[in-house]
Amino acid sequence: MRQHSRITFRSIFRIKVSNRANKRLIGYVGDISETGLKLLGDVLLEVDSTAALQLKTRDKDGHMRKIDIDVVCLWSRENEKTGHVESGFTLAAPSPDFVNWVSSLRNGRIT
Repeated sequence: MRQHSRITFRSIFRIKVSNRANKRLIGYVGDISETGLKLLGDVLLEVDSTAALQLKTRDKDGHMRKIDIDVVCLWSRENEKTGHVESGFTLAAPSPDFVNWVSSLRNGRIT
C-alpha cells in the first residue's frame, strides 16, 4: 500500500531524468512521491537494478534545480497506448533534499 499519494504532471517534459554518471537523458518523470517516481522513457529497465539519477527542473523563478537520487527499479513495461516505456522506482537511500522538494511541490511552493 502506498504511503504517499503521487503528484502527476500534465507535461511529461517538466522534469528531466539523466544518468548521473554520464549525464545522458534517459527520460522524464511521469509522477512522483516522497518515496519514488515513475520514469517515462524509451528503454525497458531491469527490475531490481539500481541507478544513480539526476532530476533537472526549473523552479518558479526559472532557475535550474538539480537533485541527485539513488533508486531501485521495481517494475518496467511498455505502455501500448503511449508507446513510452514506464518504469517505477523507489529510493534506495534516504534523500532529504528530494523529500523536501517533493513536499514543496505538493504544497504548491515550488522552490
